[in-house]
Amino acid sequence: MAPLGQLDDSQKPYRVHITGFGPFRDVTVNPSWEAVRPLHETTLSTEPLPAAHPPSDTPTSRVPSRPIHFSASFLPVEYEAVTRLAPSLQEAGTNGSAPNLVVHVGVSGQDRQIRLEQRARKYGYDSTDAADKLADVAADGRRGFADEAWRDSPEELRTRVDGKKVVGRLRAAGFEHVSLSEDAGLYLCEYSFYTSLSTALHLRPNSPTPVQFIHIPPEGKPYSIEEVTAAIRLVVWTILDGAD
Repeated sequence: MAPLGQLDDSQKPYRVHITGFGPFRDVTVNPSWEAVRPLHETTLSTEPLPAAHPPSDTPTSRVPSRPIHFSASFLPVEYEAVTRLAPSLQEAGTNGSAPNLVVHVGVSGQDRQIRLEQRARKYGYDSTDAADKLADVAADGRRGFADEAWRDSPEELRTRVDGKKVVGRLRAAGFEHVSLSEDAGLYLCEYSFYTSLSTALHLRPNSPTPVQFIHIPPEGKPYSIEEVTAAIRLVVWTILDGAD
């Protein structure tokens, strides 16, 4: 038993760090950051119901094994910034605890789905970022993670999150436009996903911190910002529910 007045690990909140992106190209206000920002410094103590379009048989709200505490940060759509900032998200914060889950959220302008990305690639980042700069180039000419720090990282990494479970839960809660994806676009979205997956593997090879990337559609196509925020809460709750 924990000393009087202290919480043991089973009582402490799960800590989730979630990011959204800034402007790029013709996206002057990025809905990913607008959807993520309201989550900062909030705590989820019960299952977030109802969802966007709740079915008639929505189950009674349940209590997770531990509360879920969110922190959020903003990522510029720049290779250098993501390379520098994303790994630091998995460091212990001022409370001495590293996050139990890292979630990146980005917008896909051509999409009409909330998509849970399943893999991230090391090379193929041939488009300029919001600062009009390119990713590093490797000796064989491929662009991506060419620095020595990434030398031992695999060509491809996959999330440990059970995406089918999450999609099923979202659909049961009324989010019809949700799916899994094997192609995160080889831009800053996928670049951030790979950065965090590789960092997790490097820091904790036997039990890497789970990392998930969520692509969202533009605002109102079909979901409002508030509905997307609700979906993100439910994604996180589903990933962590029963994790102990």
